[in-house]
Amino acid sequence: MQPSLNTFITLLPEQALEQAREEEAAIARGEYKGALQGIPIGLKDNLATAGIRTTLGTKVLQDFVPDEDAEVAIRCRAAGAIILGKENMEEFAAGATSNNPHFGPVRNPWGTDHIPGGSSGGGGANVAAEVTFASLGTDLGGSVRLPGSFCGVVGLKQTFGRVSQRGLLVTSFNGDHIGPMTRSVADSAIVLQAIAGHDPLDPSSVPVPVSDYSAGLARGVRGLRMGVPSNYYFEDLEPDVEEATLRAIAALEELGAISVPVELPMMKYIGAVRMAAMSDAIVTHEPFLRSNRDDYGPDVLYRTLGGQFVLGHHYSKAMKAQRLIQEDYARVLQDVDFIVTPTTPLCAPRIDAPYIEHLGETHRVRGPGSGLVSRNTSPLNATGHPAITVPSGLNHAGLPIGLQFIAAGFREDLLFQVAASYEGVSPSQGRRPPVLQG
Repeated sequence: MQPSLNTFITLLPEQALEQAREEEAAIARGEYKGALQGIPIGLKDNLATAGIRTTLGTKVLQDFVPDEDAEVAIRCRAAGAIILGKENMEEFAAGATSNNPHFGPVRNPWGTDHIPGGSSGGGGANVAAEVTFASLGTDLGGSVRLPGSFCGVVGLKQTFGRVSQRGLLVTSFNGDHIGPMTRSVADSAIVLQAIAGHDPLDPSSVPVPVSDYSAGLARGVRGLRMGVPSNYYFEDLEPDVEEATLRAIAALEELGAISVPVELPMMKYIGAVRMAAMSDAIVTHEPFLRSNRDDYGPDVLYRTLGGQFVLGHHYSKAMKAQRLIQEDYARVLQDVDFIVTPTTPLCAPRIDAPYIEHLGETHRVRGPGSGLVSRNTSPLNATGHPAITVPSGLNHAGLPIGLQFIAAGFREDLLFQVAASYEGVSPSQGRRPPVLQG
């Protein structure tokens, strides 16, 4: 699949085979490490791996080799997982397409002329194409959930602080997450079980007990209150996405969930919060812009440079807006058990489309002003709430559609319970991408 989908930047065949032999021998000795032992996974190429090239998808760091593993890599190795390689991604994880100008675009297994979503596109495509059991991506604005939606797999952004960010390179100071992409909700629960937990060396990590995430998968949704937003999330939807989402809500009601209309009025300020991300980006990239500006791809360069025009009082207003939005979600999640939304307003655009026509308007797909794709995912990075995308069908062109569930902080157990219940009746059950049907 690597030549056709271009999902890896660095493959590790010899290391993977050695790991497999070691885990096979351990199992033979009765040394059982858990459900991930001997299981193939991929790591996004912005997660540090000791002694292994970690490029962040950019020419700027094409020869960078870290001295230490990211904490999630340490935990995956300890669980016996076998790392197949470092996965292709949007340059510096700064975009929603995974059209990488240095290592080539990642292609979607459901339509190889289409993007897999970004920035963790290599991981989403690998999971959909059954190359990896799971792939770890990073999610600052939807970069796990977008590939989940566009590639027809499950993508989890857990609560901010649930999983250590140590070893996540060149990231924001506010709202980034490391999360799994898998082919089922049960598999997502297994991976989160392995990587969750307090890391005393990561200031963003929170010492909250880790639940047994697999225990409640069969509990269903009967009697749970399902929040259906009356503003923001259901605006600007492609007809196929809207239809699939309404069918999913009806299916959840048939399973016993109780629909409750909810309003999130402070979402009118979400654009201000995105200004804070621009400011964070220019600070993060400043040393590289000084030393290697010519090595940047144009989309990331111009997207990043805009942050220099965000003034101090703009940033402060963005933080105020973020707090107001967080309070909105806290209030709503006192009245309902979970919220349901479309994951994205549209299905995967073509790789060669810098612009798309969406409901009569022209939108950029990549670079500055390309927020349409991540419109429904990025707010949860600002609030820190856990969110998961689950496949909810295909559009008229055979491309996947995703359904997003949101829960209160550190209620990943409930999120998995709801997502697993819907997954059992989703029209995506049993569907496989065309690259596996030939």
